[in-house]
Amino acid sequence: MDLRQYARMLRAHWLLIAVSVLVCTALAAALAWTRSPTYAAETQLYVSTSLPGDASPTERYADILLSQQRAVSYAELIASPPVVQAVNDQLGLSLSPEEFRAKVGAVRPEGTVLIDVTATDRSPRLAQEIAQAVGTEFPSFVESLDGQGPSPVDVHVTSPAQLPTQPVSPQKTLYLLLGMLVGLMLGIGITVIREALWRRIRDAEDAAEATGLPVLGSIAEQRRATREPLVMLNSPVSVRAEEYRRVRTNLDTLIKEGGIQSLVVSSATPGEGKTLIAANLSIAFAQSGHRVVLVDADLRRPTLADVMGLTLVQGLTDVLTNGVPLERALASCDPELDLHLLAAGSPPQNPSDLLGSHRFAAVLGALSMRADLVILDTPALLLATEAAVLARLTGGAVVVTRAGSTRVDQLVDAVESLHSVDARVLGVVVNGLRPRRRYGAAYLSQPSSKGERDQSSAEPAGEDAPARAVSPSSRA
Repeated sequence: MDLRQYARMLRAHWLLIAVSVLVCTALAAALAWTRSPTYAAETQLYVSTSLPGDASPTERYADILLSQQRAVSYAELIASPPVVQAVNDQLGLSLSPEEFRAKVGAVRPEGTVLIDVTATDRSPRLAQEIAQAVGTEFPSFVESLDGQGPSPVDVHVTSPAQLPTQPVSPQKTLYLLLGMLVGLMLGIGITVIREALWRRIRDAEDAAEATGLPVLGSIAEQRRATREPLVMLNSPVSVRAEEYRRVRTNLDTLIKEGGIQSLVVSSATPGEGKTLIAANLSIAFAQSGHRVVLVDADLRRPTLADVMGLTLVQGLTDVLTNGVPLERALASCDPELDLHLLAAGSPPQNPSDLLGSHRFAAVLGALSMRADLVILDTPALLLATEAAVLARLTGGAVVVTRAGSTRVDQLVDAVESLHSVDARVLGVVVNGLRPRRRYGAAYLSQPSSKGERDQSSAEPAGEDAPARAVSPSSRA
């Protein structure tokens, strides 16, 4: 993935990343505000040797080296048992050497004869008292190291411990920053893994990028598809109807250039809206003056008759197996349009063999002779072979994909199944996009003349208008 793809991915999943950041930041804040604060008190010890005033430079240099060496060793002896016991006796504590090491630490800054001692505790007062006790008891312990004679090294307190006023932990700001960083990394990581393993088509750009095919158009989600499936009849003056007309215009160019008389509408998987698109697309072509025949070639789950509002008994399978005349099986879908439906008919036992037979090829030829365009609704490409077989017999296939539902690999496999049989893929239609505010919607719904205002008052238009009933002139 390049930077542009990563940017689109992050933009598409910004809500997931934002939630991840908020959750991790909230957890970090809860941890920071519920932890008991810890205070630190510091004291500083100075290690020196006793030299006479007339000591030579060489002796003074040796003195400095000795002090530095002793300071290194003394820093390791801060938590020795005698020192721990002395501090316990002075403060009335009962700390073990391990507990003492957890509370008291000593560091010698590089190149110095200083020892920085830090005592930590939940009580600021006790932290100060422990640091002061170490400063008092450790010099005495150093004197005892050299036996009965005077020690050549002196340890003095140069910086007494002060009462701490601010806790050293938890550092709430740091916790919040780390929480935000972890949340950001987690959100981006989940997004990348999700895209890599379960990436779905989001928009037209995704579809074009995945397939390398032209996108014929994008159809917004139709929330009332069950009650009003035929947008081109029920809401002809609407944004969604214009989207179908845009698909029709793009297809019409390909049809005229390629001399196409028939085409297949299919999808990768069921439930992507191919049947509704086939139905509305056939109406759009009929409304532009084309003679159109819509064929329900999905013999496994035929639904076109219900979508078109027709009650049919005979159909395609009856023409192919029972010798029913083609004209008797055709039903007019609307008295004002030259649009006919050839329904699926009786359920067959072998739909793929039936649609791949010479008899179907003859029926398709007859339909192409009587109509300008034959549109076939077929089963999903990844579930049955009929769509690929019919795409090879016709002028090409239109592949429908649903935004937010179809996976990229499914769409790619569907297109590859068409290419594998040398079928032409005319393009992709992206269905189910989230409706957005479109500046043309108001223009489309506003009449521009008095005559149009009178007509609109008599027959409301637009997507919120009452559905216009489909009144076929004949029922087979």
